This record gives sequence, structure tokens and C-alpha cells, in this order.
Amino acid sequence: MISLRSLLVVAITLTPLTAVADIVGLSIGGGFWQASPEGDIGRTDIDLESTLNLDKQSNQFVFVALEHPIPLLPNIRLQHSEMEWTGNALVSAGTNLNGNPFVSDEQVDVSLDLSHTDATLYYEILDNVVDLDLGITARSFDGQASLVGLNQQESIDLDAVGPLLYGQVGVDVPLTGLSAHVIANWINVDEFRLIDWAAQLTYEFDLIPAMDTGLILGYRSMTVELDDLDDLQSDATFEGYYLALQLRF
Repeated sequence: MISLRSLLVVAITLTPLTAVADIVGLSIGGGFWQASPEGDIGRTDIDLESTLNLDKQSNQFVFVALEHPIPLLPNIRLQHSEMEWTGNALVSAGTNLNGNPFVSDEQVDVSLDLSHTDATLYYEILDNVVDLDLGITARSFDGQASLVGLNQQESIDLDAVGPLLYGQVGVDVPLTGLSAHVIANWINVDEFRLIDWAAQLTYEFDLIPAMDTGLILGYRSMTVELDDLDDLQSDATFEGYYLALQLRF
């Protein structure tokens, strides 16, 4: 798992390069996302809210981005997002997560983990008052969904890597330190559809020489639609506000 500490080590290591050459842009940051689950999961459309009693949960995320002036070589952004929910629920007989229906009503411990890591390669199409980045993201899910009761349990691993189209558009408000951006990752192929977008407002100010500090307030929504992909079905959305701190060298 990528940690904020490891990102800080990277920043400290690369800061002398950015200070001397002033040609490499490095950004690191992290924050918390208050995400609420909606929709259903499993072969019998198990409702995440009314059946599994999953509610808003605060999860952390960290990121690092490196931009450079080398022609034809894309910039890179890495981000790790924790997405974990736990709870307790009474499931009825016939409830089917991935092929092993419960034979009777049972009280279960519920766990849903959609944590993932993004590696994004992108190009700056515009870099002025208006910013435009386009690229591709490789998203690696490393999670699990499980219903664990005293007499029976169902679980499925959520391990997959897939490509997503990536885009970011933003505008800077001159002389204010304010900027607004919309970021999106998207794929729609066969049985897999994912739309992950965020809108955010950033306020940057000088904290120390050669480093800008940014406070970020945003709203993120991720919709995952799976039609029996690796024995998993889902039509769910996870959305809510997030708050982050960014350091830019």
C-alpha cells in the first residue's frame, strides 16, 4: 500500500533537483474522502444501504505527480485510494453474492473493499489560464466483498487491473491562488463500465520558498457496473466530499 510517508520520502529526495533545475514539477498530497455507497451488489441485487446497512465512511487517499519538459514522454501521476466499508446485517435465505446462496436467514458481518491504485500517464495539451490534460490510467483493484455468518459465508476477491481513459480540465483565477478542476477516469467495454469523476476547488499559497501549499475541497463520484465479471455483479455508486492537502514544488 502506498503511504503518505513514502510519498514524502520521494518529495524530499527529488526536491534538490527541482530547486536547482526548476524544470521538473513535483506534487504530493493526501486527504480524506467521505463516501456513501448506493446501489446493489451480487447475483440477487443485494442493496448496499437497506440490506447490508453500509453507510458513509471516511477513507484516505494519497497521490504524487511528476511533470517534466521532455518531448513525447508523458507525465505521471500515482494515486492510492482506500475504499472500505464494514457493517452487520440480517440477510434472508436465497441471498446470493457470487454463486453460493444462503440457505436460511442469517446475521452476517459485512465487508466491502474497493481499494485501488492508479498509475496515470498523461500529456499537457494546454497549460495556461486554462489547463487540459489527457491520458490513460491503469487502475489496480485490491479488495474483497464478503458476508460472513455463523453457519455460512460468501466472499469474492476483487483483484483486477484495467485501463481507463483519463482527462482533466481546469481554470486558474489570476492573482487569487484559486483554481477549479474537473477530473475523470472512464471505461465502458462489454460487461464492465466505470465512471469516476471529481470536481474540486484549490486554494494555493506560499508556505516556504520553492514550495506552494494547496488546500483542496472536492466532490467525487465513482459508479461501477459489472455484469457477471469474474462471478461478480454490481450496479453501485460511491460518492461524497473530500478534503486534501497538496504540496507543489
